[in-house]
Amino acid sequence: MVDDLLSTKLAKVKYDADATPELVKGVSHDILFQVKKFEFDRYKIAVDVTIGEFKGQGIRVQSRALWDTSTDSFASSSYHNATLFAVAMVFGLYFE
Repeated sequence: MVDDLLSTKLAKVKYDADATPELVKGVSHDILFQVKKFEFDRYKIAVDVTIGEFKGQGIRVQSRALWDTSTDSFASSSYHNATLFAVAMVFGLYFE
């Protein structure tokens, strides 16, 4: 789902540093909206999206958290076109 959303939203977008903050907010919101449709009871959902200019470089993204491996989880996805790259991470944290 996140893969499809990133490719759909960003396929025709050209990188623009000035427009990127709003683009990140929009993509994050859309991902959160789609994930919430699954109605995961008792889970807090967090979405982190990074978008930058693509010039053939690599990127490594790392995340650390204190959580319960039996209930908490995450999903990640990446996308790039000729001018930009995007990394999206979705975290599901069980909330009692």
